[in-house]
Amino acid sequence: MKSKSIYFLFAILFCINYAVKAQFLFTESFVLIPIDTHRHYIGNIVGGFSSQSQKETVNQIAVRAEMAMRLKQNRILTIANNMQVITYGNQTVLSGGYLFARFRNDISRSLYPEYFAQAQWLETRGLEQKFALTANIRKRIFRDKTLTLATAAGLVFDYEKWNFDGVKAENIPTNANSKETYNPRFNWYFSYDHQINETININAGLYYFVRTSYSSPSPRIGSHIRFSYVINKNLRLNLNLKSMYEYQPVVPVSNLWYIFNNELAFTF
Repeated sequence: MKSKSIYFLFAILFCINYAVKAQFLFTESFVLIPIDTHRHYIGNIVGGFSSQSQKETVNQIAVRAEMAMRLKQNRILTIANNMQVITYGNQTVLSGGYLFARFRNDISRSLYPEYFAQAQWLETRGLEQKFALTANIRKRIFRDKTLTLATAAGLVFDYEKWNFDGVKAENIPTNANSKETYNPRFNWYFSYDHQINETININAGLYYFVRTSYSSPSPRIGSHIRFSYVINKNLRLNLNLKSMYEYQPVVPVSNLWYIFNNELAFTF
């Protein structure tokens, strides 16, 4: 418990938190090549290392990278990954991350298919493993030089394995073995991206996931908003707020999760 408290203290002190804590990834927060540009790739890298002497030495290493590539004409592949390791002396407090890939078939059209694949592991709420495949139809509602509105819906097939590491001691049942779930889900999201001026961008999204089972739909609702300030050609400051509410968690963690963090990102 003490080591977890030190972790949260570090997050506040350094104002950077990369842990994968949500059951789903906020896919509309990843980089995207707009249709009205001729760029072949775009990406960013955010990383950090910290070390502090406490009763034991606390080390934190975190790296997150995203890249979108134009493969052929208007076919776009986006790849993102996150890795984080925190140690307290010889003890590993947290070691987790994710891998994500998205393929968009032809973004020149207002209506087109998109496909996601993702893996997550060892997140602090107790999600040991997650694998998911998603197939959506995405609709561009509006686009001009500064504003883009879009929505998408489709099916998700996922596997999750949960432990009770993120559950309060008084809520841990007698049988605390890991729980596994296989869930076909319906998903929907709404995306908002607004270039206010040459230096300020606002990106936001709403997300809704629900099981296809009528007897136990267990919806998950999420949102993200990112305020981005361009410092120069390759550096920008991002302020991020992400939240999620789950009506029936697989294990008795809190229904509401949120995180606020700021980061200095290198873009290319």
